[in-house]
Amino acid sequence: MIPPLVLVLAGHDPSGGAGIQADIETIHSLGGHALTAITALTLQDSRGVYAFQSVSADWLRRQADILLADFQPAAVKIGMIAEASLVPVIVDIVRQLPDVPVVYDPVLAGNLHGSLIHPGFCEALPPLLQCTTLLTPNVPELQILLKDQPLTSLFAQGIRYLLCKGGHQPGALIVNELFDRNGCLYQQTTPRLAAEFHGSGCTLAAACAIHLAQGQPMPVAVANALQFTTACLNSAFTPGHGQKFPRRS
Repeated sequence: MIPPLVLVLAGHDPSGGAGIQADIETIHSLGGHALTAITALTLQDSRGVYAFQSVSADWLRRQADILLADFQPAAVKIGMIAEASLVPVIVDIVRQLPDVPVVYDPVLAGNLHGSLIHPGFCEALPPLLQCTTLLTPNVPELQILLKDQPLTSLFAQGIRYLLCKGGHQPGALIVNELFDRNGCLYQQTTPRLAAEFHGSGCTLAAACAIHLAQGQPMPVAVANALQFTTACLNSAFTPGHGQKFPRRS
């Protein structure tokens, strides 16, 4: 039996804690197979991101064209994009896959070392948001995207669902909430773990994508993805001198 295929468009993290490798590990652990197109190369370790370089728009398009000529993905997961010129290419890619769910994790800043986008990137995003089934920002990223507008403004731009990750909010409990344009559909409350983690957002978004590829309804897919991510964090390990890495197996 062929496992569900997920097309992943994201950056490469040489430490293996986040980015494409985190996506591959998550999708494989949950019964899928990842098709990957690299959007950016990064210099990072368990302590943070120090520099990044985007691939060219042509190189990203060629990666995706070759994959889509041979494979039929059942979901798309988008991570770090960084460069505004890549957004139209990604929009063209996902428009070739009508009715395929698109999960976009808007990686806008690293945990410890600042911005992961070039100037003007957010202004280029509306066409991609129009194609997004599930958007998975943390609270700082959500604030960047909203620009002091209400939450409904994102749904007006075309997204169907929003999973707001509450890990950056203070308090002993973390609250993650799934919204559609009518309000909150699902809420998970979990105790805050003492450690800091590298790649938790990638893990969660990739888990959502593979569950959607398997045909699960959105609230079920998100609930299962949150449960998987929590388990990965509870069994996390420390390979370096910085943040812990989720154990995705």
